[in-house]
Order: sequence, then C-alpha cells, then structure tokens
Amino acid sequence: MRGAVVSIQVAVLLAFILAIAVALAGYLYTTFYSSLQYTYIALTQAYIYPTPSGAEVKICFSVGGSGGLTITGVELDGRPAASFKVYVRGAEAGEVRAGDVGYIKADFPGVVVRPGWMPAGRVVTRQGFSFLFTPSVSQAEGRCPGE
Repeated sequence: MRGAVVSIQVAVLLAFILAIAVALAGYLYTTFYSSLQYTYIALTQAYIYPTPSGAEVKICFSVGGSGGLTITGVELDGRPAASFKVYVRGAEAGEVRAGDVGYIKADFPGVVVRPGWMPAGRVVTRQGFSFLFTPSVSQAEGRCPGE
C-alpha cells in the first residue's frame, strides 16, 4: 500500500508542477506577444516659429516598436492645428511605421509666437495614443536629424 500512496503523491506533484509550467508559459507568451504589438513615437525635437498667418510647429520624430500608427491631430496648449502634414524621409505619409524617421508640420493661424513662451503640445493618433512635446521658440524653421 505504501508504494501506491507514493505514486499518487508523485502524480499529484507532477500535475501541480505541470499546471504551473503551463500558466507560466501562457503568461510569458502573452507578455512577449503584446510587447511586439506596441508602437510608439519618440518626439525628439520640436520648433515653433512665426508665419504670415500665425505660427507653425515642426516636430521631429522616430518610430519604435512594431506595426504602425496614424496621426490624426496635433494640439498646442489645447488648441487643435488648422492643418498638419506628416513627412517620412522627406515624402508625405499617411501612416508611420516602426523604424520611420521624419517630421510633422502643423499650422496654427492666429497664434502669436513670443520669446520665452513654453507651450505644451501633443500628437494624437487614431489608435488612441498621445505623445507630448514642448517646442522651442525660434525665428525660422528648425531642421530635424536626417533631413
């Protein structure tokens, strides 16, 4: 009888270890898979400069992670841009993908650029992400890396 009890104990222990191993494997798989699906935009530099109609913001970015994002808006101190365009490697683009480097130009008519002003801005994507930036005030359009 003693041998049967030991066999049952070993079987229960093995089942318990197997259940923990399956749960751990599932956790690791979902964590790894979700990390592959995340895309982010690193806003490296931003400039705001005067134009005849108001001000324009130029935001330099690089995209990391995997997949792609569609930029749907740019805001400055809570005010949406009248228009904006996204450029990837010098060409206009509708979607930014992992590994892309480029810039966004947003027009803000009626905005007066003042020295020392530190406006807060954000880039909004269709996927629901927001990326914050604070542009440097300049008198002319700045340059982005790789431009």
